[in-house]
Amino acid sequence: MIYYIYQNDQKVKEVSDVKTATITGLAANTSYTFAVSAWNGKKESAKSNVVTVQTSTIPVTNITISITDYMETGQSVKAVVSLTPSNTTDTVTYTSSDTSIATVAADGTVKALKKGSVTITATTTSGKAATATIGIYEPMVTVTSLTSSNTTASGTTLTWQ
Repeated sequence: MIYYIYQNDQKVKEVSDVKTATITGLAANTSYTFAVSAWNGKKESAKSNVVTVQTSTIPVTNITISITDYMETGQSVKAVVSLTPSNTTDTVTYTSSDTSIATVAADGTVKALKKGSVTITATTTSGKAATATIGIYEPMVTVTSLTSSNTTASGTTLTWQ
């Protein structure tokens, strides 16, 4: 007897004289439907009941986060996250240890709001996490128009813009 294996209503495999088949090449974390029919050499039977399978996920084994350790208020910088293995099905969420100092968007973009120190955490759906600490500073200014006045034998007053 020959058996036809159908995946999502398309014949994907046939086996002879055995009642088992291994289907390979499926994507991780994906739902598939399967049915089987028999062929006796003359005609094909009705398809069996349909079974739905959900392939397993590929969890992260390692996560790293890379971002500058210094930002000025008003700046935005995107964190770079590396996941191992590269074909993981995990997704990443980001959090800030203090959203009054810096916020982090769903895509990992950090926006510096005020002076302070903040830790950004990237966490995968399988629970692995990596952190990076960023010092937030006031924006750099350019000192111009330096002048001196009230100069005496022991001191002077400096003024600038």
